[in-house]
Amino acid sequence: MEEEKTMRYYIDLGMYNGELMENVISIFPSFDKYIGFEPVPELCEEALMKFAGDDRVLIYNKAVSIKDEKSAKFYVCYCEKKGGCKGNGNIVGTGSTLCKNKITANIKKSVFINVGTINFSKYIIDNFNKKDEIVLKIDIEGEEYNLLTDMLKTGAIEYVDKIYCEWHYHKMKGYKQNKEKYKKMHYKLVFKLNKLGFNLRGNNVDDELDYIIKIMEDMD
Repeated sequence: MEEEKTMRYYIDLGMYNGELMENVISIFPSFDKYIGFEPVPELCEEALMKFAGDDRVLIYNKAVSIKDEKSAKFYVCYCEKKGGCKGNGNIVGTGSTLCKNKITANIKKSVFINVGTINFSKYIIDNFNKKDEIVLKIDIEGEEYNLLTDMLKTGAIEYVDKIYCEWHYHKMKGYKQNKEKYKKMHYKLVFKLNKLGFNLRGNNVDDELDYIIKIMEDMD
């Protein structure tokens, strides 16, 4: 009986306009599939245009969450600053989030769009095999704590081999008033993940894929 092929997947949560994924494909071209989730329609459309014709790339115009919803509030950053945030209410910038408790200077909680969400733990369990190799990049602006906690609870984390994450505990509501509380919450989650074999330091240097990409590009 022929043995089932082990598949290699790169999954990007919060892929923005796909720029980082372009670098990933260029430097790590051996994945069977590259999967991205981006809830903001303008950014998702830009990413779709980047990868048009590449059947290795699958892009969802949804936010990842701990439940499936047809319509959820997604708080967006609209500003006139060039570079990071851009536009006059037409183009969304960095920092947009599903997380109600994240504080960002350029986000007003009265400014939101309605997006579909996907239960990410269920998505992983229903669509992948534990023998598959899954590299997971996470940049979801504070929602990573709910998501990863749910993945630990459901066992979905057992399908994942490598995590690159940007952490946002220091941008949560109440952090300035109670830094130790949020640091404890953050490192407790990192500790649980590392007990399963993930080599996470819990900071925004060593745990971020775009940082690793920059180092590799500089070495070329």
